[in-house]
Amino acid sequence: MATTTSANLIVPEVWADAVGPTILGRAVIAQFAEVDDQLVGQPGETVIFPKFDYIGDADDLTENVAMTPTTLTMTDSRATIKEAGKALELTDNATLQALGSPNSEGQRQLGLSVARKIDKDLRVAAEVTETGEDSFGNAKTWAPLKVAAANLPMSWGRLVQGIALLGDEYDPADMAGIIVHSVQYAQLLVDPLFTDVSKFGADATILRGQVGKIGNMPVIVSDRATAVADVDPGAGTVAGYNALLIRKGALALKYKRRPIVETDRDILKRTNLITTNVHYAVKRVDDRGVVIIPTNGVVPTPVAA
Repeated sequence: MATTTSANLIVPEVWADAVGPTILGRAVIAQFAEVDDQLVGQPGETVIFPKFDYIGDADDLTENVAMTPTTLTMTDSRATIKEAGKALELTDNATLQALGSPNSEGQRQLGLSVARKIDKDLRVAAEVTETGEDSFGNAKTWAPLKVAAANLPMSWGRLVQGIALLGDEYDPADMAGIIVHSVQYAQLLVDPLFTDVSKFGADATILRGQVGKIGNMPVIVSDRATAVADVDPGAGTVAGYNALLIRKGALALKYKRRPIVETDRDILKRTNLITTNVHYAVKRVDDRGVVIIPTNGVVPTPVAA
């Protein structure tokens, strides 16, 4: 007769099938990134992300005079492939006797842990300023756009300052959305131009973490937001957060290996070890596709009805 032990209840393939979708289902910022498996099977630990330079506006032409060809140039920046993971250890007693389902909860939390890590790395990539040389030896600085710091809450007016930095490149249809901290979300709730998700129609498309829209752009809440110690230098320390206005295709997430789940059995302690790990690289591939909008962290006072 076959005997079922707690070890039989931890099946790596089952866990992997549960953890993988949880990661993509819980990663809020990652849904704004171009995701692919281009690195799978490729050697090396560094990824080159190319960026094409604008060739300039068209020239005036004169009849019967030849045009002067313009060289299409490109710069590139690099990212190091990262490995992230998390481990759990479940005792036999926890697996067999605990209320609820330790297996299901373990799967959920492993997926959530990795999803939040990827989101955090994508935010860092979105905000980072880098200096170095491209493949042609040219000195380069790669930086996102940024609104000047001010002791102001998140609002349509503050967002307009970010939109202004895009000039005639701004098109709401091209914008993936706005990432805000939960405190900034509370600030938006008192803005008359903000539309709460509860007012959307039944057929509306709602993104993960979306709480509403403003300026016809999705507003997404993620507390992976960067906290800033001083949003108004010279006027005293006022804690706040950076909101991000992100254009479609501005961020990239490339998997070297999608999440896997592995297990091991400690027969002396009578526990099961479960780990998950993922290999990936993240990068901002469009410097004018991310606008940082610093705001204060003041929670608005509700107005009495």
